[in-house]
Amino acid sequence: MELWDGHAIHEAILARHLKSEAGSRHANPLAVGDEVEVEPGEPGGPMRVVSIAPRRTFLERSTGDSRGRTQIIAANATQAVIISSLAEPPFRPGLVDRWGLLARRGGLVPVLCLNKVDLGTHEEAERAIAEAAIPLEAVTVSAENGSGVDRLLELTAGRVSVFVGHSGVGKSSLLRRLIPNADALVGTVSAKNLKGRHTTTSSRLYPLPGGGIVIDTPGVRSVQLGQTDVAEVAAVFDEIAEAPPCRFRTCTHRTEPGCSILAGVQSGVVPSAIYARYRKLLEEAEVK
Repeated sequence: MELWDGHAIHEAILARHLKSEAGSRHANPLAVGDEVEVEPGEPGGPMRVVSIAPRRTFLERSTGDSRGRTQIIAANATQAVIISSLAEPPFRPGLVDRWGLLARRGGLVPVLCLNKVDLGTHEEAERAIAEAAIPLEAVTVSAENGSGVDRLLELTAGRVSVFVGHSGVGKSSLLRRLIPNADALVGTVSAKNLKGRHTTTSSRLYPLPGGGIVIDTPGVRSVQLGQTDVAEVAAVFDEIAEAPPCRFRTCTHRTEPGCSILAGVQSGVVPSAIYARYRKLLEEAEVK
């Protein structure tokens, strides 16, 4: 593994006891962004990671295995920049919702970055975000021509950001705009199925030239939430999370009497588009 000390990259290995202590909850004992303590290794050999500091924040997703384990995607980031695209592949608001839920679960602030606006217009991109009722701070960019990249630099400057998104949305291309010497590979999108090839095979940490850090992660085809509660799903949508209390504490906002959300939908206080996205996310999640 690679270890960054703030100035240079070093080779390191994980102490045996940390591998065995990973336990049944996580599939990986160490994640990009973890802060660790090291000891010298054998003469001429790599250093040894002997302890991992408690994580202030984390971004994890379910592995979907029978043991119910999760994969830690990144640690100690301050925000999750959800990269999506206007087209090729098409904009998928449901994936934004899923990443937003996972970001909030781990204490990160989710931000939307809509790439490939060169395949349409900025007006079309902004309309897509508005029509989908995306509740996040959003920036529209084009890795192809560089438009909007200055705004993305402002959003990432001085912060630790983890870039996540669907395969083929252009995360690696954007990274090259932000860090011209980044060695992330840029792939192509299959014309047959409009699903990008995996061009980043593992998460990597990149210092930004003007300060700040980006953790780039592999593109994914799906996002599994694992065990989720109703409050987590509701928290994705401000109009639902901030609504008055319902009659029942265990209300799922679907058919229960005295539900303030259903009343809000009827009165127009809760937009029907927001409620439809809430119901879709709730039905897809493994609600406990």
